[in-house]
Amino acid sequence: MGQFLIIGLKLEACVCKDRINKYVNERRTEADILTELEEALRLGKEYDRKEKKDYYTYSLKQEICDKELLPFLKHFYDLRYTGENRESDFVLEKLSALSPQERLNLLEQKQFECFQEDEKTHYYYLDNCGWFEIPVYTRKIVLSMDGKIIMECYNEILDFFRRCIIKQLKDFRLAQTLDVYLSD
Repeated sequence: MGQFLIIGLKLEACVCKDRINKYVNERRTEADILTELEEALRLGKEYDRKEKKDYYTYSLKQEICDKELLPFLKHFYDLRYTGENRESDFVLEKLSALSPQERLNLLEQKQFECFQEDEKTHYYYLDNCGWFEIPVYTRKIVLSMDGKIIMECYNEILDFFRRCIIKQLKDFRLAQTLDVYLSD
């Protein structure tokens, strides 16, 4: 079964407290685990963390999204897509006429291959082993989708793609939120 190779911007992440607290012990506090998760999942200064009763949410800061989304997309789409009559040009034109909230609402409609939302739960493994797994729900903006491809065990190459894109888009804080991943 093939999968899609996706480049996307992480809008949100969510992790349940009970799954974190399951691994709290004399060596590792809840704060330690959160710090490890935040570093591994790149949930740094571009995100606001909110604590709810049962979970933590991380949301891309609204001011970053409002300020950078359109110029970032223009730059990214120019790097990613070539030729004439690109869907990305139409997407930029449509987004330019919308308010910031309307732009995010457009994601849910999944009208465009290069601008739609994707939701996924994946697992973060503490201590790099399969014994201590913490599920992490994420919501992303899909910027590029290729597939179906058959690929397994390629996380290093996908991380390489992510780092190359970030380097090209280093003038945008939004670049720090990019993910490159496979989706069913």
